[in-house]
Amino acid sequence: MIAARKAAELKTLIVHGVLMNDLTAAADIVLPGSTWVEKDATYVNGQGRLQAAARVIPTPGDAQEDWQVFVNVGLALGGAVTYLNSTEIRTELAAAMSSEHAYADLATLTFARPVTAQDWLQASNPSERWKWDFMFQDLPPVKFAGTPRATSAQHLRIPLQKVD
Repeated sequence: MIAARKAAELKTLIVHGVLMNDLTAAADIVLPGSTWVEKDATYVNGQGRLQAAARVIPTPGDAQEDWQVFVNVGLALGGAVTYLNSTEIRTELAAAMSSEHAYADLATLTFARPVTAQDWLQASNPSERWKWDFMFQDLPPVKFAGTPRATSAQHLRIPLQKVD
């Protein structure tokens, strides 16, 4: 895609991603997304079991969860999208996929909320505390550095910006 964009074979390149890279640098529009640790998500594992993965760190800058990005793109295109949170989407998906046994509990999933680093350290197994140094620091992630953080949880529109 990068070569096609540079050769003008691709008129417009829109990228939804979590890291700045060569693809986002070539894009006309970048929709910053959140990583798996920055959002509540559901998965069906290889054994067909529904699993929930809870957000453990806040989404930095203008990055948003996938559902928010798709809702905002839909709104920007004039769609009548009314989802206010991921719970509403899971409820509708559960109804639409009611014949699929694996998704039976999709609407009733709950997600554990993260605890402070100090609480986690005090409750954790001492032999597991090495993870703190590697993964769970209270420092903000460096993603789209220099991008101001949204000031309101109610702010759901993604400002579409051209990347120079």
